[in-house]
Amino acid sequence: MRDGERQVPDPAIPVGEGAGNRREARAEGARERSPEPGSPALPSAEDMGPGRPPDRAPAPGGAVAGSDAEAGPGPGADGPPPKVERDGEALRFSGHLTSMSAGHVWRHAVEAAKGAGRIDLSALETLDTSGAALVLAAQAAAGGEVPVEGASEPVAAVLERARGAAGKPPAQQAPKKRLGPIRRLGAWGVGRVRNAGDGAEFLGESAATVVNAARRPRDLRAADVLRHLDEVGTRAFGLVLLLGVLIGVILAFQSAVPMRQYGADIFVPRLVGISLLRELGPLLAGVILAGRTGSAFAAELGTMTVNEEISALRIMGIDPMVLLVLPRLVAATIALPVLALLMDLSGLVGMGFVMVARGFPVSVVINQLHAGVQLWDLLQGLGKAAVFGLVIAGIGCRAGLQAGSGPRAVGDAATAAVVGGIVALVVLDGIFAVMFFRLGW
Repeated sequence: MRDGERQVPDPAIPVGEGAGNRREARAEGARERSPEPGSPALPSAEDMGPGRPPDRAPAPGGAVAGSDAEAGPGPGADGPPPKVERDGEALRFSGHLTSMSAGHVWRHAVEAAKGAGRIDLSALETLDTSGAALVLAAQAAAGGEVPVEGASEPVAAVLERARGAAGKPPAQQAPKKRLGPIRRLGAWGVGRVRNAGDGAEFLGESAATVVNAARRPRDLRAADVLRHLDEVGTRAFGLVLLLGVLIGVILAFQSAVPMRQYGADIFVPRLVGISLLRELGPLLAGVILAGRTGSAFAAELGTMTVNEEISALRIMGIDPMVLLVLPRLVAATIALPVLALLMDLSGLVGMGFVMVARGFPVSVVINQLHAGVQLWDLLQGLGKAAVFGLVIAGIGCRAGLQAGSGPRAVGDAATAAVVGGIVALVVLDGIFAVMFFRLGW
């Protein structure tokens, strides 16, 4: 056929046969697109009959919780339609009360429920969450306290779940009233008393653990003690030596200014030596231990507490005081006197540099130290340092073991360990000063 010519139907082909061929082609294409044998397929619209087509096909043999499969056949299944009848004081439901049929009888059921004395579900075969909502609405329309009777076990289970889901939300708690000044003072005092009780309990447990370890040395693990000695002592040597030299230089310069007014520059080594050996050496070493090691103990044990590792140890029958606290107490008690000794020696070296720079011979400086400082002064400082180390380690371990929960617990524990350690250092140093003065030491 040439362009521009009108197509004329072939007289040999009957009218309508082309349409029939197209229908056959569509049918053949549909057969080609049909699923494999054995795969689930939806029935045709003619076979399904009137009604809304299903939204999805359930898995073979499966059921959806709260759906029609919970208590019987679902919408579209063979069975009597739902009926709502009023017989005297009884309101009866029968048939299949599902999401497909509850809407058709909802208004009638609510109107019929007014004044009813009981709701009878003995003839109800199927119930889903939508049907249960209708039953609860009818019960509310009847007065709320109307009994529901005759329900089968599956129907009663669905109705009970729907009743629980439709419960009233929990009432919001009223905001706590702010306490008055007297009550706040009382709450603060109660909190302090509780903290003191917890501290006394920890102190008693620590003392019992140390005594038991002295009786049974095998409870103390040497590997843990050596590891903590390295963390507490060896790794802090550089910092202690640096601060000791600087403290010695500062004390020498500051002492030389007033002593020079009286021509007593030569007595600066005595003053600096006594100050370092008795007070400043142990005190500064303790401050370093509290800020560097006490916080580390609190952070480590606090992390274990937050992760419930401490509770797991107790469940397994392992005492955390023996496994975690005792090695740290022993390591800090041994390491801090060594750190204090290094602080003393480095401070004296720094003071010697200043005295030599001011024109005093080294022999004069040594003689002044020998004349003004005694071995007892050094022993006093080292004894205080041992007590400081024990207390600082105990405060850090207690803060870690009593850490709370949440992301701020570890940080709060480390802060409490540092603050508590420094305060305890100052208090203990004051107690030792008064005691040594009374004893004439």
